Amino acid sequence: MEIASIAVVLKQNELLFADMYRECVRLFPDYAREFEALALEEEGHAAIIDSVIEEISEHPENWRQGKVTLQTLRFIQNQIKATLKEIRQGQCDPHYAITALRSYEQSMCERSVEKALESDVAEFKHLLSLVAEGFATHLRCLQELEHKIFKTSDVFDSLDELNGKAHKTEEHK
Repeated sequence: MEIASIAVVLKQNELLFADMYRECVRLFPDYAREFEALALEEEGHAAIIDSVIEEISEHPENWRQGKVTLQTLRFIQNQIKATLKEIRQGQCDPHYAITALRSYEQSMCERSVEKALESDVAEFKHLLSLVAEGFATHLRCLQELEHKIFKTSDVFDSLDELNGKAHKTEEHK
């Protein structure tokens, strides 16, 4: 059943994200606590998806495939695996680990888990929304960590600052 396969791949991707965050623990020991917390959250998401997998096997009639296909999720999974291999083998700059995670979290925001699996069961709709919210939260955390570690600014942060200054200028008129 393709719906069950989608859930399994979603779970596997969550665990791969946890592995990538643990590599960041190794790469950025001064921020180990923050990266470990993110890894644990990913494992929590995987546990939520475990309950979804169980529900799908017991009540497949309550589930539908969303707009995101199994093929897309497997493509993302292969990219995550390749990146994880590069990081573990030291084939990339440590900064890339965070950049890659930001990219994957962003792509998962756009293709949220709610768009991969659909159900009318309120409890599971809520659980899936919790996992989807995690992608956005993790993306914000990664942006903050990247700024702290590398003393960088995001181009969009600069735009926000400009908009804030423009707004303040208008207020003073």
